[in-house]
Amino acid sequence: MNNNAKNTSCEILMYPTDPKYDEGIREFQGCPTIAISPKGRIFAGWYAGGWREPHMDNYNLIVHSDDDGKTWSKPVCIMPSDRERLIHVLDIQLWMSPEGKLFVFWVQNNVRPAAGDPPEFTKAKPGIRIDGYDFTDFTHAEWCMVCDDPDAEKIVFSKPRYLDIGFLRCKPTVLSSGEWINFNYDQEHDRYGYSISLDKGENYKHYYGSKKLETHFDEAMAYERLDGSLRMIARSSANKLAESYSFDKGLSWTDAEFTDIDSPNTRIFVSRTPSGRILLVNNDSSVSRCNMSVYLSEDDGASFKYKRLIDSRDSLSYPDVDFYDGKIYLVYDRERCGIGSAREILFTSFTEEDIMNDNYVFTTSIISKTDFPVTNHK
Repeated sequence: MNNNAKNTSCEILMYPTDPKYDEGIREFQGCPTIAISPKGRIFAGWYAGGWREPHMDNYNLIVHSDDDGKTWSKPVCIMPSDRERLIHVLDIQLWMSPEGKLFVFWVQNNVRPAAGDPPEFTKAKPGIRIDGYDFTDFTHAEWCMVCDDPDAEKIVFSKPRYLDIGFLRCKPTVLSSGEWINFNYDQEHDRYGYSISLDKGENYKHYYGSKKLETHFDEAMAYERLDGSLRMIARSSANKLAESYSFDKGLSWTDAEFTDIDSPNTRIFVSRTPSGRILLVNNDSSVSRCNMSVYLSEDDGASFKYKRLIDSRDSLSYPDVDFYDGKIYLVYDRERCGIGSAREILFTSFTEEDIMNDNYVFTTSIISKTDFPVTNHK
């Protein structure tokens, strides 16, 4: 298999006009992410194109809002997969650094044209053959580009650069001592993967933590506790969240254990809020991706005194959060693909006080939705 995913960036299309990226013809879209600039511009990104994931028509996109999420721009950036170089582009992750720079992370995988009998896809390697391509790359290549001035009238990104192996689907954790930790994981490895930067993202060193607990998609996040230790939380296929602790700034970790928090094998979000509380966003269910909920802890995450339901519907997933001016901004998806699917990217904002107020009514709006009819692909 080629190694173009590591050696060559996908094309970066700024302010694209090609109609093939129009919202109205998307058969698939999901896995959103959010970041807010120093002056309050809201950026959202997600994964779209093709009729499913993975597919060689998949691409990442970025939009923004300058009116607190009431209206959204057309894509300011498209990052398409490349059939000629056999690079599949997938999951985008946005993050606003402490210096106010917009970091855009994304994953690239190597693919190969389908030939002969399909490769052996096992539980440990859940690859797929779809529309003439085999998707069998589980090491992944993590890429990044940076916008130094995300409030500028015209967005400009740095040259894309390869960061590390692994699949990053969560925001970095910045320690009080200055280290940045990315939880980019390698599906070929049986331990949780992550990278540490000592120079604000210029260079990273890859590490492996504790042995994974029943997961194909780690999607771990961590926060620094008040005593300086780190608590990592990861998804699992056992329908409970897993956790592991580090007492040396991420250099080593305790054996992973299951928490008592139900979660139906999907991505979560966890972070310390600007006020110092711990926020968790999770599907409050052990059986399906329903009940998108927010949890708030006042004891460093030992317990979550407050829990409020945001959305009770089915097929809700991939929450991502950013904080700005006393508010919590949340995006997630609903029914990514399939006949009759909603294909919605959803958005809401609220405060910590709203979570603690049993009478507060949460409302959501739609960033993007397509009514393009999906055919019965096979």
